[in-house]
Amino acid sequence: MLDELPEGEGLAAAYPGDLGIETDPAVCFADGFEGTPTGPLAGGYRVSDGRRWDNVSRGCRVTEATQNVHSGRRALEMFVSRADTSRPSGAGMSRCFEAGFDTVFLRYYARFAEDVDVYHGGAHNGGTIGARAPGIPHACPGVRADGSSKFEVVLDTYRPKVEVPSPGPLVTYVYHMDQAGRWGDQFYPSGRVMPERAHPFGEQFVPRPDFIPRQGRWYCYELMVRANMPGLRDGRVAFWVDGELKGDFPNLRLRSVEWLKSNHVTLGVYTHNTRTVKDITLWWDDVVVATAYVGPQTPEA
Repeated sequence: MLDELPEGEGLAAAYPGDLGIETDPAVCFADGFEGTPTGPLAGGYRVSDGRRWDNVSRGCRVTEATQNVHSGRRALEMFVSRADTSRPSGAGMSRCFEAGFDTVFLRYYARFAEDVDVYHGGAHNGGTIGARAPGIPHACPGVRADGSSKFEVVLDTYRPKVEVPSPGPLVTYVYHMDQAGRWGDQFYPSGRVMPERAHPFGEQFVPRPDFIPRQGRWYCYELMVRANMPGLRDGRVAFWVDGELKGDFPNLRLRSVEWLKSNHVTLGVYTHNTRTVKDITLWWDDVVVATAYVGPQTPEA
């Protein structure tokens, strides 16, 4: 019997505006970008240097433009110029955790620019929870999740064809032990799996409608990854939008060894489609990483 996942308010309800949320025993990391100076972020940040994030690529900056901030005075902006899409291009930043977690939640607010036209295919735009074994590089696309090397889950948007509104429906892009090929699988809330085949989610899977975020609007996204016990199919991936459970994928095998745990989160924008016709801009705010469900932010009194 699957345990019931929470919805609506979570631990964030006790911290209006997320003020003090970093003190909650379940919270491992929180950043509303209030303490980061505005302007472009230098690449290669390291927590050991007193920085908040371990790795920062080009295209990341902190803004105070009111229309691009969810709460407080500042937010993170990621930008990919259409001039760069003649080759794979992106922007991103990661936070690593040495010990790792069997179950972890990543909550963040994000908003696409109103005029973004993410061309069909070849894009990853969202938050990631992943595990990497020692010696596996930070960026390792196309490396299979063999149970002891890595697993990775991106709360992604995928636009399968131009007739589908940009940025496309929310999916989870998952590197797991039963993936079809060298690349990760796409799990749709409805139960569809790409590459096309029968879903692996078991008899208790509950299909839900696919969901396309509206551009120009802030959403509260939350991603959960629960690693399986080795030898069992009790791994689980789920995601929420504005506190509503939108996708739940149980019965997964993410690892074959217990020491492989979720040990990094990433915020990112990426495209390898050379026919992107407009700049891609995405804003982020109010990031929380926790071992319990976080839920939407409540307004300050």
